[in-house]
Amino acid sequence: MPTPRTRKTTSDTEEKIPATTVGTEPADATEDKAAPGDTETNIPEAVETKAPDVAPLEPPTDLEPIPEPELLTTAQQLLPATIGDRVEDEATGQPPTDPDAVFVPVPPYGTTFRCTVRLIEHVGMGAYNTPATRLLVPVGAQLKRQQMERVVARLHAQLAAAE
Repeated sequence: MPTPRTRKTTSDTEEKIPATTVGTEPADATEDKAAPGDTETNIPEAVETKAPDVAPLEPPTDLEPIPEPELLTTAQQLLPATIGDRVEDEATGQPPTDPDAVFVPVPPYGTTFRCTVRLIEHVGMGAYNTPATRLLVPVGAQLKRQQMERVVARLHAQLAAAE
C-alpha cells in the first residue's frame, strides 16, 4: 500500500533555507571608495527647485452659456428602421384609438408634425428575442411628414389586425 502524501509545512522549508544575518555584507560594497587621504564623504549638493514663472490657473470669470439640446427631428434620431410589433400609448397601455389624432401639424398646413402622446413599442431584442420596451416617439417630438406617416400607418395596421 502506498504511503499517504503529506504537505510541506513552513518548518520543513525553514530548515533547508540558510539563515542570513543582517549586516554581514562585505564592507567593500557598503562603503564609498574614497581616496585614502579624503576625510569628507561624497554628499550630493542640494539642488534648488524653482517655482514656475506663470500664474496658477484661475477659473474664468465669464462662464459660457450652456447650449440648448437640439430637437430630435431626423429619422435616424427618432425612429428605428423597423417599427415594433406592438405600439401603444404609455399612459394608457393601449394602442391609440384614433391614430390620426396622435400627431398635429405645428404650423397650420405645415410639413412638420408634433406628437401629442408618448408612444412606446414592445419588441424582441437580441439573439433570443428578449422582450423589451423602448421609447418610439416622445411627447412634443417634431417629425417630418414621411416619419409621421410611417408611425400612423403602423398604428392603422395594428388596429386592423386587432379587429
